[in-house]
Amino acid sequence: MNPFTYHGPVLGPALCGREDVLDALLVSARAGRVAAVAGPAGHGVSSLALEVADRLRSVGTDPVLVGLAGLADGNDLAHRLPPSPGRDAAEARDPVQRPLLVDDADRSAADGAAPDSGMRLRGAAGGSGLLLFGHDAGALEQLLDPGEEPLEIGPLPLAAWLPYALERFLETDVWVANEHVEAAHRLVAGHPRRLQHLSHEIWDLAGGRGRRVEDAMLEEGLERVAGREARTWTVTWTTLTPNQRRFLRAVARGGGEAHPFGRDFLSEAGLTTASSAQRAAASLRDRGLLDEVGGALRVADPLLARWLSVGA
Repeated sequence: MNPFTYHGPVLGPALCGREDVLDALLVSARAGRVAAVAGPAGHGVSSLALEVADRLRSVGTDPVLVGLAGLADGNDLAHRLPPSPGRDAAEARDPVQRPLLVDDADRSAADGAAPDSGMRLRGAAGGSGLLLFGHDAGALEQLLDPGEEPLEIGPLPLAAWLPYALERFLETDVWVANEHVEAAHRLVAGHPRRLQHLSHEIWDLAGGRGRRVEDAMLEEGLERVAGREARTWTVTWTTLTPNQRRFLRAVARGGGEAHPFGRDFLSEAGLTTASSAQRAAASLRDRGLLDEVGGALRVADPLLARWLSVGA
């Protein structure tokens, strides 16, 4: 069986490189504190929520896990959360007995609703630990106590991915060189979801037990992943406005070093004003299609960037 995940969450040992974050979240849950973790789409935020819940259950703690994907407004939030325990009930029980874990919690802070949402989330936790998971670090910060910041996760370090990937290949009797794993990591810029996808395809191309990974399989694996995802990307592309399309393609062709509000960039992108670029950037960030790193914008998914740069 292919040891790399293509669909669904990544759990257990596959969350390599996230041990420190997991430990910090578990400590907060058991201590009845509020904590948050943020990261771009595809970097394992929802997987972390599921893994924390599993680890709490393994030690006899029964957490409540809710998701806020598709949250409409503050009134909708009230219907997503468990009932707030009464004061007497909260005081009578162990405050760490049922931590509340909220995935996509950043959606509850939209449109200035953060103060009210934060109160509702704390009320639903009833004095137990409250763990918030989402993609927008700024929105999550609004739900925390003043001065608190969310933990942030990014690409997987090669030092964490390399031993994990080597072990997965070798335990299924597929020979792979360190150089192949390093090259795969480089091709997807350490993007956790795409590392799983590309490794899944490389393992499949090797043909199973007793076979070897060859150099050509890396590029062929990338083409396979792109082929699987092209339909989704095409649908997303058709939902973008012309300015958003121009902006996103120009960022992709900028190779992760796009500073997109200068005259040269606007001219290359075919945008007439900085304000139109700023509106496009804000919309694309809200949809999880763009990330900002060190003041530069990049397409959040490195394989989507590749697809765009050769002509969507």
